[in-house]
Amino acid sequence: MNTGLFTAAAALHPAADGYALAYGSHATRPRPASDLDLLYTGSAPLPGDQLARLIDGVKQLHTDHGLTLDEEVAFTSKLYATTREIEHAAHLSGFDDVTDYATPIGDPQALNSTRFKLRLLLNTLTTPHVFLTGDIHAYRRHTAAAERGAALLALRITGAGKIPLVRVASALLSSPEGLTDKHFLGYRHETHLHAVLRRGLAHLAHEDLVRIDHDTITWRAT
Repeated sequence: MNTGLFTAAAALHPAADGYALAYGSHATRPRPASDLDLLYTGSAPLPGDQLARLIDGVKQLHTDHGLTLDEEVAFTSKLYATTREIEHAAHLSGFDDVTDYATPIGDPQALNSTRFKLRLLLNTLTTPHVFLTGDIHAYRRHTAAAERGAALLALRITGAGKIPLVRVASALLSSPEGLTDKHFLGYRHETHLHAVLRRGLAHLAHEDLVRIDHDTITWRAT
């Protein structure tokens, strides 16, 4: 873990509130030149000039540390999010009326859409990541809400009934057609995902939306 890189990334946080995260490979096992995935958050949208400065700063950070840049999803779409966008992501607004969960790789318009941004936000908060700086309390609230959302998404994909936990997790790990990782919903760290889903399902059980019996979940679709 490159603490100097993370310190430099934290220093770029542009908002007076919110928080910053690093996710993707640098939160797990980065290759030496792999790109650094970052998310900065705040209560209000960033004015265009501030967002441009943030993007320039992140690009310079990549140059200074010899990292590659990945702009398949534009920085204007993925680098900064408001509290409201995160709340919409946790409530699965990125999946409204969706039946095809495949990532639209090769489709710039879809990858830079509001809907896909919400999908990416949900994934960021429910995959391995590093808290860099900011409001830890807001971060914890958002993470808990996202974990609940991920659990509910898995149940929606799986369908109602008595469902083993391993099947709930597999619903997010691969599609019926065999799509996985970035081609599907972006999940691949199975142990971490199991922990996320257990916490998310506990939230749903507290709301009486599911019943948990050891490693079996009973859910009635609503």
